[in-house]
Amino acid sequence: MKKILPSLKGFVEIVAMISVLASLAIVILELSANEKATRSATASDVALSLSDWYTNVGLARVGGTLFRRAMKDPTTLSEDEQADFIFLLHGGILLYQNAFVLGQEGTLDNSLQTVTLGTLSAIVNQPGFQFYWGQRKTAFTNAFQNYVEQLEAKDESALSEVYD
Repeated sequence: MKKILPSLKGFVEIVAMISVLASLAIVILELSANEKATRSATASDVALSLSDWYTNVGLARVGGTLFRRAMKDPTTLSEDEQADFIFLLHGGILLYQNAFVLGQEGTLDNSLQTVTLGTLSAIVNQPGFQFYWGQRKTAFTNAFQNYVEQLEAKDESALSEVYD
């Protein structure tokens, strides 16, 4: 009987160790699935937020007209219109910064980040964006400021035809 107890104890310890390892494997699989779901939801939120902003600007006759006029030449706007333009654009640029940060931390897929932020290159060299950026640049992270400066150095004029 005394010989059976030590071997039974060893068997029970092995079974317990296998159970712990199996539990850890299940937790790891669940975390991986949860991470994928979170990334997917985040990517969807970014796309929907930018889409909503564009749709609202496009559908609002006053906002869309003001946006295009301001992009071409913000000096033709009244002070109130300039303020409206800055508020309007600031909402959109905050969404872009969010997409940038999510891409940098790996939450947003790299290809989706590139496509999403690529549309920003259509406006960075426009007079209206320069007017806005001169006033609001410091409201953004240094990393995003550097990214915008990189975009400014590129010639993406084909994307900006809507403002011509």
